[in-house]
Amino acid sequence: MMVYQLNTAECHNILGVQAGASQKEIKNAYRQLSLKYHPDRNKGDGEAFKKVTEAYQQLRSEEKKKDKISESEVATKYSDFWKKYDKGTGSEFNFGPNFAEFRRDFGASATQDYEHNQEKEGSPISTHLILYGGLGAMALWIILSTILK
Repeated sequence: MMVYQLNTAECHNILGVQAGASQKEIKNAYRQLSLKYHPDRNKGDGEAFKKVTEAYQQLRSEEKKKDKISESEVATKYSDFWKKYDKGTGSEFNFGPNFAEFRRDFGASATQDYEHNQEKEGSPISTHLILYGGLGAMALWIILSTILK
């Protein structure tokens, strides 16, 4: 098995696409050529298919390398964010007993007391209606299914 070492220009030439082609164009060209030169369809030695596949794989790997963000870049961006964030905050967070004195960095401060659960409680009537209505519908379904068998 022969492994080809191709440069980017050769890869584009083999696939028949221009140098600035999008990944979609490259993929479509590869699909067409791979169908054309595939050994199961084509009575040849398969060298053309190998070249096309190698060119496509090389272009894909170069694109993936270009898109991949290195870990050092991520760490740098992370630390830059926190440096900028720390500069922007003039005062520390002040957590009172109920978050009433909590100052947000957006320039707004909470004026009302914070309660852990601020949702309205459901009424017992609606809860019972839903619960027993569902049970009644299930019972009716069971009764009708046994009668209609």
